Amino acid sequence: MNRDRTSRRRLLLMSSLLGTGLLGAAACGTTTPAERTATEADRRSTPKSSPRNAPARPVPDVKTTIDEVTYKVDTEDPVVFLTIDDGVTRHATMVDILEEHDLKATLFLTDQYVRQDADFFRDLRDRTGSLVENHTLDHPDLTDLPFEEQLRQIGDTSDHYQQEYGRRPTLMRPPYGEFNDDTLRAAGESGVKHVVHWTAVIDEGAIEYAAGDRLEPGDIVLMHFREAFREDVERFVEEARRSGLRPALLEDYLK
Repeated sequence: MNRDRTSRRRLLLMSSLLGTGLLGAAACGTTTPAERTATEADRRSTPKSSPRNAPARPVPDVKTTIDEVTYKVDTEDPVVFLTIDDGVTRHATMVDILEEHDLKATLFLTDQYVRQDADFFRDLRDRTGSLVENHTLDHPDLTDLPFEEQLRQIGDTSDHYQQEYGRRPTLMRPPYGEFNDDTLRAAGESGVKHVVHWTAVIDEGAIEYAAGDRLEPGDIVLMHFREAFREDVERFVEEARRSGLRPALLEDYLK
């Protein structure tokens, strides 16, 4: 079991290493076969239609394609950013844990889980000051999909979140960290301003870095809504303190 968890963390970090050019020019992510199998099963049960009575999708600016993916925020401020993905595991104590540490997080939520429990994420947002962002309808590998389907995955998710939470996502994270030019174009046409990756991963209380042995200003940390939520949050707080950084909200820096 420990070996499997270590492999999963290494695979997530490999995606960041590739994307930042440390192991090559291509930006691509990986995941375990078990995670892909579970996601595929969930995807088949997700409705294909757009949300009923969804607000009209905003007319994008003339420039609709995002030029690059954000792996790290360019800042001299001593800040680090917590991002939490998916939403498959939900416990009331998760909100309490973030409040205990006075943490705001960027929530890259998969729409199928929001539809299961929209009020959980609303409560988390309202009590902590966190923000809901886009992580597609049902967590596919976007690079396997044509442009129009990528646009549906991203655009319909943003439509729903705008309707549900009163704010349209400005950030989007591609599932598994995988993207291509169509992903950037679809995100831009959906009103997204930044496609976001990561520079460090926390899983089961362990942290791995894309480079170095500690967090640096502007680093974006990835964790998930999983059973080890408290352990992961506390490791984030510990590593931020060890590195002389304060947690900040990513949306305050990516406009």
